[in-house]
Amino acid sequence: MQLKQLRLHRFRSYAQLALMPPAGLTVFVGENGAGKTNLLEAVHLCCLGRSHRTSNDQDMIQVGADTAAVHATVQRGPLTDEVGVRLFQQQRQKKLIYVGGKTVPRIGELMGHMTCVMFSPEDLEIIKGGPQLRRRFVDMMLSQCLPGYFYALQHYNAVLKQRNALLKMIAREGADARQLNVWDEQLAAASPPLVRARRQAAARLGELAGQHYAYIGGRPEETLAVRYQGSLAESETIDADHLQALARSREDDLRRLTTAHGPHRDDLLFTLSGQELRSFASQGQIRTAVLSLRLAEIDILTQAQGDAPLLLLDDVLSELDLGRRARLLSGLQHVQTLLTCTDLGEVEDLSPACVLRVKPGEILQ
Repeated sequence: MQLKQLRLHRFRSYAQLALMPPAGLTVFVGENGAGKTNLLEAVHLCCLGRSHRTSNDQDMIQVGADTAAVHATVQRGPLTDEVGVRLFQQQRQKKLIYVGGKTVPRIGELMGHMTCVMFSPEDLEIIKGGPQLRRRFVDMMLSQCLPGYFYALQHYNAVLKQRNALLKMIAREGADARQLNVWDEQLAAASPPLVRARRQAAARLGELAGQHYAYIGGRPEETLAVRYQGSLAESETIDADHLQALARSREDDLRRLTTAHGPHRDDLLFTLSGQELRSFASQGQIRTAVLSLRLAEIDILTQAQGDAPLLLLDDVLSELDLGRRARLLSGLQHVQTLLTCTDLGEVEDLSPACVLRVKPGEILQ
């Protein structure tokens, strides 16, 4: 897949911008705060309908503007596709999603038309942070490569929200606790698609990321492994086992006013040579592990889509030594890559196809 054109209107620091990156590596160089990451964020928005760094859409609208828009034209083999997102300052006005030049009613219809893998310094939190960040990593990958996963996840979260709301009504207003039976059944029925997909994804991630880690890290004796963790991780009868777990924990759920069991509590365990990565690894080992996960994600998306996704690298090369940097980029010749940096010296040995200088609100050749 190749990004042929990116158009911004009132997006972050850009009043208007049209960008046509070539195949290969495009480098955006500029000072911190110049707006380099905004460009990668715009691409991410077109792929997934959301920012990678804020949950508030209004943050992406230029100060003083009522609306912002991002459109992208991509080529996949012989086919050309166009996707876009329009955001509104007034929160009651729902953002618009465009596919093929037409608005679509659901954000899920955007998934798969344009895919990307993004690595930024914040990605270290995938390993160092809480379980919700690891679930988000897996969910975003699966939403891009598995038709229906995004909707299965939405459905599960909607049922979970209703069950948790009922728990509070029972505790605070004396609602009938027998109503939980219906929501328990619905929540248990919604679990299998998530558990099966995550279980397979963790196994594939472990296999591929382990290979990438051995190559990038240059230490074949260090073995990276990924294990799926959750109350249903080993279950063969997922819905039945989940229903039983909900029944056993009902009293605790009523006391805590939240649902203790289910895929919403899942996690990934990363180990290096048998030791938990988060607790024992150095900063360099964690960084290499996250890069390896992102490269594994590229492999998985390429296999699912039949075409490589875009790779977005946000100020990550400066943290890698020359050996790791060379090994990382040597395997990306088939991937269109957008990379940001503050010093052109970081990429002078990479033979980029295009170098663009970024200043607040504009891009210079």
